[in-house]
Amino acid sequence: MRVIDILNKIEGKILTNDQSDVFFEGIYAGDLLSNVMSHARENNLLLTIMSNMNTIAVACLLDLPIILFAEGVIPTDEMIDKANEEKIMLISSKYSVVDIIRKIYGI
Repeated sequence: MRVIDILNKIEGKILTNDQSDVFFEGIYAGDLLSNVMSHARENNLLLTIMSNMNTIAVACLLDLPIILFAEGVIPTDEMIDKANEEKIMLISSKYSVVDIIRKIYGI
């Protein structure tokens, strides 16, 4: 899937340099980063409310190209700068994790 194909569905706001043509393969939703590290797969979109620098580190470690923050969570400027440096796209949506998944997959 391409980010550009889901942005309108989730009313997503891109927080990093615009990379809306980025592809992802599936979604991993979770806030416990040790679970993300154990179960997320390369190229997954990470759907979370966890907004700290460790989230960026996990995305780098697992080659996750996108972090999507639910419930209107906005990361710090420091986190946005680090994501830009690492070429990880950050997006925020006002919807809950469950609603975002429903909207993306048309459930």
